[in-house]
Amino acid sequence: MLQCLLQALKEMQKSNQKSNQKILAAMRRNPSVTIKELQEETGLSESGVKKIIRQLRADNAIQRIGGAKGGHWEIVKEKEA
Repeated sequence: MLQCLLQALKEMQKSNQKSNQKILAAMRRNPSVTIKELQEETGLSESGVKKIIRQLRADNAIQRIGGAKGGHWEIVKEKEA
């Protein structure tokens, strides 16, 4: 049973890493990308996208330059897989 749980956690982590990379790629292509556009690109919910953004910001991988409406994202460093 523990082996099954470990496998599930590994798969979830791999999925999260793919979502992180999709979000970073979208921000590279379009620094002014919106949460809605990120949802469409990743297939995640609004809260899922915001959670990943919070993680990336906490890791100092990205930062927001300017306000919510007129600002843009800047990638500070690539998040390691």
